[in-house]
Amino acid sequence: MQGHTLAIKTFTDWNSQVLSNPKPVIVDFYADWCGPCKMLKPKLHSLHEQSQGKWELAVVNVDIEELQQISSKYANKGIPAVYLFHKGQEISNFLGNNEAKAKEMATKATTL
Repeated sequence: MQGHTLAIKTFTDWNSQVLSNPKPVIVDFYADWCGPCKMLKPKLHSLHEQSQGKWELAVVNVDIEELQQISSKYANKGIPAVYLFHKGQEISNFLGNNEAKAKEMATKATTL
């Protein structure tokens, strides 16, 4: 499961793997200490596996110092914060452990 996930650890990773990615990318902003994040993570991985490569799943740990600028922009209202990007543009987002919204976002990503 983890091998198919894009791990965003630097600003360069963010630009190349999310903003410049030709595929839609669902980005999960999380922290290891966050209970709802731990509950949502396997759901997102399952949806990603079901997509058969039609979109990418990227994870951003909000505790990584180099990513504070990105995290503060996208996860400033709480975590887990999940965003859908396509061709560098934000398409949609949701906050919290919401399986219905995750499924809706995955469906949207599949159609882009």
